[in-house]
Amino acid sequence: MPLQRFRPKSGRCKLCRGELEISLSANEPDPIECPKCGQEIDRGPSLTAPQMKILRKPSVSDSKAAGFKVLKKIGEGEYESQ
Repeated sequence: MPLQRFRPKSGRCKLCRGELEISLSANEPDPIECPKCGQEIDRGPSLTAPQMKILRKPSVSDSKAAGFKVLKKIGEGEYESQ
């Protein structure tokens, strides 16, 4: 069950500090009021991580320096260490 973010409509309060996360299943309706302070709440913005972009293909020496084992394909299902 993913966490959903909610915010009180009237703003910040000392109990929920203006934001709360509630885990809801897909078929469960959104809650109407905050379980901590009792204020009406709205669904807040969901936070997603930015997509990772590979700017360039790493070289063999860069990969080895980073601690990876580099293999070279020599045939069908056969690899050798570089």
